[in-house]
Amino acid sequence: MKRHYRNEDVLRHTKEAFAETIALKVQHLRRYVKKGTNPALTGSFIEELVRGFVQDWLGHRLLVHGTFYSSEFEKSGAGPLQIDGIVYDPTSGPMVIHEGSFAVVHPVFCTGVIEIKTSYSKNLWQLQERLQLIHARYMHHVAKCQIMEIVIVDPDPEGKSSITDEKGNSFCAYHYRSGDWCPIFVLFKEKDFEHEPFNVAIDAMIRAIYTNQWSGGHYL
Repeated sequence: MKRHYRNEDVLRHTKEAFAETIALKVQHLRRYVKKGTNPALTGSFIEELVRGFVQDWLGHRLLVHGTFYSSEFEKSGAGPLQIDGIVYDPTSGPMVIHEGSFAVVHPVFCTGVIEIKTSYSKNLWQLQERLQLIHARYMHHVAKCQIMEIVIVDPDPEGKSSITDEKGNSFCAYHYRSGDWCPIFVLFKEKDFEHEPFNVAIDAMIRAIYTNQWSGGHYL
């Protein structure tokens, strides 16, 4: 009888390790930054932790910050957007400018955008508008679901992730297979400076990072 893993949650242990690592390393930080004394500093630390995981999951691709540049953009007269999570594929083509983790790069050499924020107090529709702008201005050669946002903590990640469109239809912000939606993942519920994982969004984030990284074509 042929054996397979189709009935198993193959991401279970990865999700557990991700959440447990965040919790463990935050406890380590609290040896030096006491609980509740500087939430912004703690948030910056967690953001760096999440960024490290995302970079590992991207494989050979690089998560850099900076902006995109192309002849099309140059002719548009639009102002450049600062983007904190450009997913650059060094096997596709060269950067225009590269200093440390800062880059100016043509969009066709990138497979998407994954921006990471510690928190976001406003409605996610406003965040969606920015992602849609990035797609329209630079990354229109790939699917919108390749333009993503990670929000690390929120008091109510489940509630915040529930989106209602102008027609009254409800769906989840972490939905990552829609042709018209840029996925947004709210990862942890923050209460009393502790972080409870919102597992369905963590699951969707990992799947999106691995499945939504296709190229818009070869240009060299």
